[in-house]
Amino acid sequence: MHSGPEILLQVTDIKALTARASAYRLVSPSGERLPAWDAGAHLSFHLPSGHLRCYSLCGDPARTSEYWVAVQREDQGQGGSLEVARTFTHGAIVRADRPRNGFALAEDAERHLLIAAGIGITPIIAMIHHLRQAGADYFAHVCARSLEETASCTFILDEIAAGHAALHHDGNDPARRPDMPAMVGKATAGTHVYACGPPGFLKAFGKATESWPPHQIHVESVAPNERLAEGDRAFEVEIASSGEVITVPADKTLLAALAERGHGIATSCRQGICGSCMVRYIDGIPDHRDEALCELERQDYLTVCCSRARSPRLVLDL
Repeated sequence: MHSGPEILLQVTDIKALTARASAYRLVSPSGERLPAWDAGAHLSFHLPSGHLRCYSLCGDPARTSEYWVAVQREDQGQGGSLEVARTFTHGAIVRADRPRNGFALAEDAERHLLIAAGIGITPIIAMIHHLRQAGADYFAHVCARSLEETASCTFILDEIAAGHAALHHDGNDPARRPDMPAMVGKATAGTHVYACGPPGFLKAFGKATESWPPHQIHVESVAPNERLAEGDRAFEVEIASSGEVITVPADKTLLAALAERGHGIATSCRQGICGSCMVRYIDGIPDHRDEALCELERQDYLTVCCSRARSPRLVLDL
């Protein structure tokens, strides 16, 4: 597995962040130092049900003895957050892959502009920890419905007092949504902007950053977000073991097309950031849209949640 061997973690502390969100402190059951990670990284957890779920690390990357992840319970979701709430009890042993990062801070940035909505604050908190310790130039805009629904509220209020953050509350009223273009501003050389939040929030962010150079924009969604784009074309996939040919329409993901024909692929983030759904391809030219695989891995693998094809057909090792 490309993510390396699994690690065992023990839940030693649970903190309520909001009425629906909790933070979990995880340590090595044997007291060993945990694998290092950088701000923006996530853990992929192997839940007791067999499902794989990704959650951003939200602690201080400099603390090598512990991980913190925050999970918001979604009653209408796919069940992962509810299973975490039920099984991540004090003292529980949980399994995860080593940290991976598809939302890293740009090393060459002169200034960092951080924008988060709701539970999307989790990777931003880790970024703030790192940037503050590095003495970097940064500012964070945090959007939430209310003070009570602002995760890590005390931490953010301290950043506001230090002049490094602003808090925006809309009461879930569309008329009071923060002015995204004003928060983003105009692109300047050396400034990188980062956004994490639900799809609607990121859609507004995308519109506000249309004039920004792409390499200065960094995005992560807190909800599965199928990466379809205007101008996508249909293509075919062939299953190597059977010769079956499946058409993937322009408005459907490869993952969905495979599932409809009975080829269930384990997946988690559905955004191309965790790499859990990677499949080996034998022939054809993939259109890689993930942030999980390195260039060497892309020579043999693709992620079915978001990859498409540049050639008329792909042959998958299934």
